Amino acid sequence: MSGNLSSAPQITLEVLVRLNGDYAATAVLFALLWRGAERAPVRISSRTLAGYTLLGHQVVQRALLRLEERGLIGSRKLSRATGAYTVDVVALRQLLRRPLPECDFLPGFTPIPALAQLQHVEPPAGDLSHAT
Repeated sequence: MSGNLSSAPQITLEVLVRLNGDYAATAVLFALLWRGAERAPVRISSRTLAGYTLLGHQVVQRALLRLEERGLIGSRKLSRATGAYTVDVVALRQLLRRPLPECDFLPGFTPIPALAQLQHVEPPAGDLSHAT
């Protein structure tokens, strides 16, 4: 990860970038982490995960497959609709240690002048330039 201590949004961006912008896989991974899948298997259906992530059911199913192919999660089928999922923290740490891909623009990392213009900035308390 960049820096010693990263915030949750920073880690989320770093995972998203390292997963090549795969928002669905990133959202599903973090939904599983939120449920404690790094500590113990989480019994959950892909439909429930779809509700948590606001993604389509099939989108979540494909994201689960991609995460498993990358070795970031393990799964065990419990029933036709439910699985037990675990997050491989070692694999996640290895993913975060990999260098960021080389490109001109990384969402969340590259400043965008147009976005900076959208933020309202309060003038300093002693600034009288707005007075007539």
